Amino acid sequence: MHSPYDTPPDGDFARYIEQLTRPQPPAGAPAPKRPPRMPVAKAIPAAAKAFAPLRQLVQGALFLYVVWLMLSAAVPLLAPWGALVALAYLVFAFLRLRHLPWRNLLPQKR
Repeated sequence: MHSPYDTPPDGDFARYIEQLTRPQPPAGAPAPKRPPRMPVAKAIPAAAKAFAPLRQLVQGALFLYVVWLMLSAAVPLLAPWGALVALAYLVFAFLRLRHLPWRNLLPQKR
């Protein structure tokens, strides 16, 4: 005996749930067919691609800060050296980011 609550044999459970929750058309009317969903392509601006290393360095700085807080909480003698660690990271970030096209950040006025 076939139950209306059985899942389809092809395993497309999401489409099966959509079919169950879709309002039923009146008797005698043909059932509308929906086209399959297509993913929307998102265009990434060129400036975002060019400055991806900046985002990576900011994420790295936050990670280093959290690790430093945990280490200085475990070993209190490390706490006064935090400024030196921050200065070393700033020098590293400067050396890594100095070749980026910083002029492309601001739009040119014509």
